[in-house]
Amino acid sequence: LSLHRHDNGNFFPGTGAVTEVGRGAGKGFSVNVPFSGGVMGDADYLAAWRVIVQPVLEQFQPTFILVSAGFDACRGHPSTLGGYKISAEMFGFMTRQLMAYAGGRVVLALEGGYDLASISDAAEQCVKVA
Repeated sequence: LSLHRHDNGNFFPGTGAVTEVGRGAGKGFSVNVPFSGGVMGDADYLAAWRVIVQPVLEQFQPTFILVSAGFDACRGHPSTLGGYKISAEMFGFMTRQLMAYAGGRVVLALEGGYDLASISDAAEQCVKVA
């Protein structure tokens, strides 16, 4: 499951279209939520969370969740390096929700982000939930 900037395949790495659902034995187990055409904020992520992420989590019922935490969507990054306006608090909210679905068994691995203040704020909100 991935929420990410896509820009119709024009944003690095160019993958993650909604039609990319996995291959082989994993076919049907990948869910991409690609955003294109504008600056996304908390309301956009919350809508995706409620309409797509929650139903997937409820159906799949994960016992463990590994998150590749790309904080380049956090406020403070230039458009060439993400440029979205997701608040640190939204990252914390999503982490709390994931913990509830997996009984607290969630690992966050820092994947991306370039603005140190934004990364720090988002990471702090995520670890504060424990």
